[in-house]
Amino acid sequence: MKTLDLKKIFRLYLPSLAFIGVFVTYAIASNMTLVNIVAVIIALIIIANLFLKNVLISRILGTIFLLGSFYMMLALIDDIVDRRATIEYLYGFFMILFSIAMSLLLIIGYNKQHKEEIIEQL
Repeated sequence: MKTLDLKKIFRLYLPSLAFIGVFVTYAIASNMTLVNIVAVIIALIIIANLFLKNVLISRILGTIFLLGSFYMMLALIDDIVDRRATIEYLYGFFMILFSIAMSLLLIIGYNKQHKEEIIEQL
């Protein structure tokens, strides 16, 4: 019987599941617009990546999410400098940090898993 591999779960499945949850929450909370359609397409690509475990797709998605997180961080810093930030921005700051961490895991996770499979095959 196989044991549960926590490293594999954290590197491969957790980032994708986290972003799926974010997109589902976004889709439920807003009206259907072109942005929502793009979000659904990205969510479907993430779901497909869960099954395909493609290195290229995970790196592209991770890079897109990382750049988006940095853009949101700049928007947050702009509001802080303009003194429009409230205490609720602290929650947004932690969500952005979480998104950056998940993006990095998405970028590097499949690469390490791929190397481990090659070593196991030898």
